[in-house]
Amino acid sequence: GSQLDRLAAPLFKAGVTRLNISLDSLDPQRFRELTRTGDLHKVIAGIDAANAAGFVHTKLNCVVMHGRNDHEINDLLAFAIDRNLDVSFIEEMPLGIISEHSRAESFYSSDQVRERIAERYTLIPSTDSTQGPSRYWRLAEAPGIRIGFISPHSHNFCGTCNRVRLTVEGRLLLCLGNEHSVDLKAVLRANPGQPQKLEKAIIDAMQLKPWSHNFTHDDGVQVVRFMNMTGG
Repeated sequence: GSQLDRLAAPLFKAGVTRLNISLDSLDPQRFRELTRTGDLHKVIAGIDAANAAGFVHTKLNCVVMHGRNDHEINDLLAFAIDRNLDVSFIEEMPLGIISEHSRAESFYSSDQVRERIAERYTLIPSTDSTQGPSRYWRLAEAPGIRIGFISPHSHNFCGTCNRVRLTVEGRLLLCLGNEHSVDLKAVLRANPGQPQKLEKAIIDAMQLKPWSHNFTHDDGVQVVRFMNMTGG
């Protein structure tokens, strides 16, 4: 969301209809610590710019960590309600190398997040589905927004996962928790002007999608991967 203040309007004009924005804290200092470089004010300005541009399908993604931002869960939810945004609360995944905290100690499950939300709001189970990893609930106090829970540890969703990611290097990544991938950039370069070759490579790649990740919530790094290069 850090570039949305200047890009929201042109993105909307270009036909983009949905946005996912990472927002793990509403405290500027904590936000900078969690993101290492992030400017909270720029992200909030970007969110407001997206609303002003006409986006109506905007979702906040919040990775919840015990002792770091779990006390902000309901404040983040109130922020989402105020701006009519959906929000997904995500269990931390062992991606990349960290030194700021212990993953074993910071693990905070989706069940714990719901317990925290229930201290202020009334959660209602929902049948909403995007055929992806999120499990959705609604709020009696704000029925217009969806609350998603992505639970790779406590409620493994691998058997129904339909997500792949295109990295900044042009690799089609088939699972965040594995190294299975296909180099689509190489396919494009080898077959210029032949989009059917690219389509076939993508379809064939689905056969490589693994059954499950190998995540645990101890301190070990399962995959050395950084989300700012992985893409969505």
